[in-house]
Amino acid sequence: MSKATQSKNNSELWNWFGLSYASFLVMPRVLMHEMPAEWQDKMAALLYEYDETFDTSSVCHSVVVSAKDKNNRFMKMPGYILNYRRPDHEEIDKLKL
Repeated sequence: MSKATQSKNNSELWNWFGLSYASFLVMPRVLMHEMPAEWQDKMAALLYEYDETFDTSSVCHSVVVSAKDKNNRFMKMPGYILNYRRPDHEEIDKLKL
């Protein structure tokens, strides 16, 4: 393993994913908009940087996200997670740690 690869594999992003087998990171837009403005600005800057680095249009047109319950069964995504235009702050507050 090269030193560059070794360094990448020891980054905080690798640590964040932990031992999971996740290939994607999915974050609800409505919850990202609940973060402080400074966080949102940093996130947007990172997403712009990502878009300027990679063009995945030749790989796939779009990605579909599905939800599963605690028993690993498919379920309908809660409306308050999908509705970023009219956030349900009462439901969102229940998700905060």
